Amino acid sequence: MFYPAYLNLQNRKCLVVGAGLVAERKVLSLLRSGGDVTLISPEATQANADLARSDQITWHKRQFRSGDTEGMFLVCAATDLPEINTQVFKEAHEVYGINLVNVVDVIPECTFAAASVITHEDLTISISTSGKSPGLSKRIREYLEAKFSAASLYDEPSEANFTAALKGHGLPYPVYFLLENRHCVVISDSEKMREPLAQRLDLLMRCGASVDRIALNPDNLEPVSGTFLVLVDDFESENFAFTALGQCQLIEFINAPEFGTFTTPLLVRDGDLIISISANHIQKTAKGVNEEGNIRSVQTQLAHQFENNGYGEFISFLGSLRPTVMEAIPTQKGRQRYFDHLIDQVQGNEARKCCLGFEAPNCAVRCTFNMIRSGQADAARQYALQRIRE
Repeated sequence: MFYPAYLNLQNRKCLVVGAGLVAERKVLSLLRSGGDVTLISPEATQANADLARSDQITWHKRQFRSGDTEGMFLVCAATDLPEINTQVFKEAHEVYGINLVNVVDVIPECTFAAASVITHEDLTISISTSGKSPGLSKRIREYLEAKFSAASLYDEPSEANFTAALKGHGLPYPVYFLLENRHCVVISDSEKMREPLAQRLDLLMRCGASVDRIALNPDNLEPVSGTFLVLVDDFESENFAFTALGQCQLIEFINAPEFGTFTTPLLVRDGDLIISISANHIQKTAKGVNEEGNIRSVQTQLAHQFENNGYGEFISFLGSLRPTVMEAIPTQKGRQRYFDHLIDQVQGNEARKCCLGFEAPNCAVRCTFNMIRSGQADAARQYALQRIRE
């Protein structure tokens, strides 16, 4: 399971290494979230070249060099060369201790995973299947786009002319932390754990993090040194030792999100399916009360639809097939086609696409999704393995 977080990137230094469309989407999303973006690549897409010409990003028109990641807050590697991507990860995370590093589609070389994201009025909604089914994540995103008459945030066509100012929209940057065996610290003076902290602590444990809980004492913050992330409960700025935590890259002040580098959004969870809902900004605004009500209303709607309705089981099933599919189908496009078919198929009806219970929760047609949620996992697996051999 991944830990959902919305980053505050305002004026923080972000690096993207890569030349293609994936690198373009990374640049656009980071820029819209307020990041100070640097691109390193010998070539660039039209959109990234436009952004560089309008001085919205810095473009170093060359290959990656040793030392390029120094001083960055977040680093993304999206080249076609695995050895370069690995070099970027090792330098950023292991040499310079950067906690936010992402190598596209290589989970072992990531400290966070990207999210499928849409915006709806004042809300940002992101979807993750904890890396087990990008295809299902895409289908859910497309459904939510239609449900809320929204659009995916970062999927503009490459030929668009990006000369208008994109930075400063104040959007959060939704990600999912990979916390397996990472050291995290919870700071709280409360004898009784409040519900928001309890929920976060439960998430940390479910994600496999190693967690220390300590009291707020400026003379006793040694456990914070070298930690991946810090949660601070009962925050009071006048009494807080900012200097002691100044080196923490990832810190959430639960009752004062404007002071931290990330926030934990409201969640809808079903197994490894995580849908996150938050405001389109980190800072508090005068609309806060109404906005919070809107967020909770959307959370209630989506919880009713997605929780305990078989999506978590389906994701686990799809994830269990990945090792076999990785070995049997050599290309990424081929694997994508295979999983797309498995998600979409309705047996005996080539023209019909599986609804995944979106518009028809009680749909009973014979498809892989319904087979899994009705307890026919063995039959579904037999069908799935047969398709691999075809």
